[in-house]
Amino acid sequence: MAYPFGPEQKPETPPYAVLQCKRQDTSIAQAVHNTENQSQYDAACKRLLSEKIILAWILKECVPEYKDKKIDDIMHKYIEGVEVSVVPVQGPRIHGDNTEDTDLYVGTIRYDIFFRALLPKGQGRMLLLINVEAQNKENEKYLLVSRMMYHLARLASSQHGVEFTHDDYGNLQKVYSIWICMDAPKSRANSMNVYEMTEKQVAGNVKLKKSDYDLMTGIMLWLGDPGSEKYDGIYKLLHTLLSNKVKEPKKRQVLEEEFHIPMSEKMEKEVSEMCNLSQGILEQGMEKQRLIDERKIERIQKKMEKQQKKMERQNIQKMKQLLAAGVDKTTIASVFDCSLEELEGLSKKKSR
Repeated sequence: MAYPFGPEQKPETPPYAVLQCKRQDTSIAQAVHNTENQSQYDAACKRLLSEKIILAWILKECVPEYKDKKIDDIMHKYIEGVEVSVVPVQGPRIHGDNTEDTDLYVGTIRYDIFFRALLPKGQGRMLLLINVEAQNKENEKYLLVSRMMYHLARLASSQHGVEFTHDDYGNLQKVYSIWICMDAPKSRANSMNVYEMTEKQVAGNVKLKKSDYDLMTGIMLWLGDPGSEKYDGIYKLLHTLLSNKVKEPKKRQVLEEEFHIPMSEKMEKEVSEMCNLSQGILEQGMEKQRLIDERKIERIQKKMEKQQKKMERQNIQKMKQLLAAGVDKTTIASVFDCSLEELEGLSKKKSR
């Protein structure tokens, strides 16, 4: 079931035709190519994460409602339709026939992965609304936890008119936003933080059931550092699956042997594509670094040539001063480590 609902909007086609017809600016063309490869790599990561068996592992390891359930049961009994980069985050909902939710000022921003999961019996409410986001690294402009809170708020508010109507807030379903940071610094690698609502009794003895207010939970996962003692379980699974540093045969071995994830033809194709794209991105990075190094060496060489010419001018001026003072040419040639012929030639040059 797609969620939430709104009018269809098709993204504008990027102006690739201009580059195809006239590639005069090779740097722009290369930048477009690099961005396209990165976008394809990101899309491949999302498609792998959206595999039901991978989502089942994430639910079992991260979401307490499923910790005692078997992976196969989570896959087939609880997880419902999975949407990849389709369901939007932003803006006031406009009801329609498909899954668009647009902000008139900011535009449409979509969840990486969105799905619904039925709750096991005895868990209170009927289902969970779950968003999974994959991030290459921490954002320098803002903390990812702030963006995660925004996603949680949107997941909750977008239920009005879908999961409940009017003021029937008792049918508000619990929401999860799970963020996976793939290239975390060592200090955070193989870590998990949970952000949830708690009850604090400031005065009196009123105590509500946790299920009445525990309706928004954010989870941050930081991957990386295979050498760490904590590199196990969900951290090893996701890092192996998503890292561009793990080769395809190793991915297949770990997934099949350690996590009993059969490599379907579709999943094997996605893994292969992601590995090929990561190799392309690596080669582009190496080429970019090579060009940077070449430019750096060129700047150093020009600076050295400039300094050398400056020293030569200074030496010529000193030679002329010594000659004018009556110092013999043999002594001057010895001081400046040059032959008498070179001294004659240099002394005739202009020192400006």
